[in-house]
Amino acid sequence: MISFPRLSPTFISIASNTFAQILGKVATAGTTLLITILIARAFGAQGYGDFTKIITYVALFFLFADFGLNAIYLQHEKEQDWNVLLGVRLVGSMLLMFLAIAVLSFLPQSSTDGFTGLVRLGIILYSPTIIFQALLTTANAYFQKQLRYSFSTIAVGVGSVVSLILIWIAAGVFTSAAGTIGSVIALMVGSIVTAVLALVFVRRLKQSLSPSFNRPMARSLLIAAVPLGATLIFNVVYFRIDSLIMTLTRTTAEVGIYGLAYKFFELPLVVPTFFMNSVFALMVRNANQTRIFKKSFWILFPSSMVFTIVLWATAPLLPFIKQDFSASVPVLRVLSLSLPFFFLTSLTMWTIIALKKQTALLFIYGVSMVMTVLAYVIFIPTYGMMAAAWITVLSEGIVLVVSSLFLFRYIRDSSI
Repeated sequence: MISFPRLSPTFISIASNTFAQILGKVATAGTTLLITILIARAFGAQGYGDFTKIITYVALFFLFADFGLNAIYLQHEKEQDWNVLLGVRLVGSMLLMFLAIAVLSFLPQSSTDGFTGLVRLGIILYSPTIIFQALLTTANAYFQKQLRYSFSTIAVGVGSVVSLILIWIAAGVFTSAAGTIGSVIALMVGSIVTAVLALVFVRRLKQSLSPSFNRPMARSLLIAAVPLGATLIFNVVYFRIDSLIMTLTRTTAEVGIYGLAYKFFELPLVVPTFFMNSVFALMVRNANQTRIFKKSFWILFPSSMVFTIVLWATAPLLPFIKQDFSASVPVLRVLSLSLPFFFLTSLTMWTIIALKKQTALLFIYGVSMVMTVLAYVIFIPTYGMMAAAWITVLSEGIVLVVSSLFLFRYIRDSSI
């Protein structure tokens, strides 16, 4: 009789939560893919370029609203800390929404490329999403602590379907300019649905939805989050600044071509994010981070190689969306080479956070951000999207090497 090894509760917790997230993401990634194809086919490289500018600009402020507060919350034991987190996020996201609109007025305006009147209108209409994204992020902190990420999956899935239906209508009814604005509004409506559903699920788990504005507790939370928050901001700046520099220095069509390739490149990146959401919650409770790290490595690395091969092989299919995007093929292939780096830096970053060594990450990502932004500024205006793609690969590879060296040295010295 064959006997099967008994699975540990730790493994089951990680596997079930990761599976719930990935299952949901398969659905949401499918809707995101359909949304991308609908907009690209309906409005071409020019229309998709405007759409990319709007979404990329506002998305820069999403991580400011995050600021690493979820990780700090997960290290606290008091349930009421979530209400403080909710209060901080509400106030912070409202301020960020107004800041996003205010900064827009200082950016150069053009009638054909860059931040045109259409793009500015789209950004203004889409900026409230910063608040709804902050609410979803706050709800996710509670789901992560309770290891109930299936609720987040449902909320995001329903919101994505709502956006897809509305964008399908917009693509069929409106012309390029009106369709771009209609697509942006559709995404915002989906974001509202997602945030509301997520909060409903938090309430079902018996957690009060009343925000707390306890100043001492909020100050303590924010101060503790500064090293990680700054690190994540550095991370998102060098991860997103390429599109912003392209918006200012290249044509709208090129922004759209690069944006389409990047959208497909981003799809596999949710795998390490979701996986580490489950792993990190256990890392902060478990003294044996080294063992968890090794097991996680042998899941993430092979997975990254599979996704790299898939993206490389399927990149030639992009022109079937619309011939405008034939130049997206080499861009996607170059970006796919960085997937192993992104998968493993997610592991090294959250392991270092679990070890409460966020200050080291602040240095690593701060230096990387400066070097990467300089490279983008120097090379993108002349060499365009291919330079942006190669710099993305090299910069993430450097981050992986440096963060791994720090982590291995720390583990060796402390013998954890």
